[in-house]
Amino acid sequence: MIENTLNSLYIVLVNTSNAVLDNLGTVFYILVILILTAVVARFVGKKFQSYSESVEKSMKMDVTRFTMFRHVIVGSIYLAGIVLVLYTVPPLRAFSSTILVGAGVIGIVIGIAAQDTFGNIISGIALTFFQPFRVGDLITTDNVYGEVIDINLRQTTIKTSDNRLVIIPNSVLNKATVTNWTFDDRSIRWVVPVQISYESDVDLARKIMTEEARKNKYVMSPELVFRMHPEVTEDVRVRMTGLAESGINLSLDFWVADRDDAYSAECAIREGIKKRFDDEPKITIPYPHMMIISDDSQRMRFLKKNQTDEERDENSN
Repeated sequence: MIENTLNSLYIVLVNTSNAVLDNLGTVFYILVILILTAVVARFVGKKFQSYSESVEKSMKMDVTRFTMFRHVIVGSIYLAGIVLVLYTVPPLRAFSSTILVGAGVIGIVIGIAAQDTFGNIISGIALTFFQPFRVGDLITTDNVYGEVIDINLRQTTIKTSDNRLVIIPNSVLNKATVTNWTFDDRSIRWVVPVQISYESDVDLARKIMTEEARKNKYVMSPELVFRMHPEVTEDVRVRMTGLAESGINLSLDFWVADRDDAYSAECAIREGIKKRFDDEPKITIPYPHMMIISDDSQRMRFLKKNQTDEERDENSN
């Protein structure tokens, strides 16, 4: 029985090796086409990438459509390579003809199975041409904030401030609410809330807060603010926004040239305000106070009970 099994295995190996040798030219031809397709696709993709970067730097043009066009061209090259293999190799040509005969049923099955993929492709094209955001924009969507670094036929890639890459399908992003922080320019008006006590000097607090904002390196100068935003009347302003239970709520508004620097500016300005307030006897920052009222009679009963328990333990011993 073992001998028969070995003979059968030998016959299978011989037949397989003969089939490979008989079609060695075909296999080699397929490999050459696939390798050339991959090389051409990578070359064209890199050329488009370098060209879009040079155009962006020299002409300051939007590269979003260049990026999508690059993905379409590279995908078309791969598709052309596959079609070339199917129609130039006789055995595969017959196989592809069989596929085309049943294309109706297969198309329905594939359409149902890949409707999400097709939806992502259509959404990616829509995002590219209608451009609610572009490559390089800073956006917020579904609690994700970061820079758009790529939009392809299937997904959009966002790089967050902590260096994470968030991949979002185009169909999801096309339906989501997106906040674009840098559609026209990267400047942003930032707000820092501050609370002072009711006994504090409001005018002095307003003066200190304004000075700390204007001397911060990230805050835009008055000239730049008024030139970029003619509708603005004050480059830095402090408003009283509420009278709370424990103090007066003030709001410090200022402009930052780049959205990425806004949080750093806020932290530095808040620290500067705190130090200046500490040096001013006329300004105090309120904080919660807790008063603990102790019932001495209850405390004495507790101590007396503990003392009685200890005496009882000693007597029992």
